Amino acid sequence: MATRRSTSDEHAASLANISRTRRAQLIAEFEGELGIDHKARARAAYEAKRWEVIKTIIVWTIAVMFFTIACHKLWLMGQDVDKPFSDINPVESLFGE
Repeated sequence: MATRRSTSDEHAASLANISRTRRAQLIAEFEGELGIDHKARARAAYEAKRWEVIKTIIVWTIAVMFFTIACHKLWLMGQDVDKPFSDINPVESLFGE
């Protein structure tokens, strides 16, 4: 004898079989009925991502500048000695002699 499944199981199974496109359409219709502006939400998400990219570029630019300055300073310290690695004193070289 066959047992009958509950309707909630059938409903869940039917939702699982909906394609992504149709699911997105249903969500957009539901949000429209609730008064949610999905274009404004998408624009806000875009602006947030854009600002995050800008912040990342600024931080990396500053990091590369500090790295370049440090490498240049080390190169200058190396040019000041007669024999390489003989009398390098980073504290004196960095803060003046």
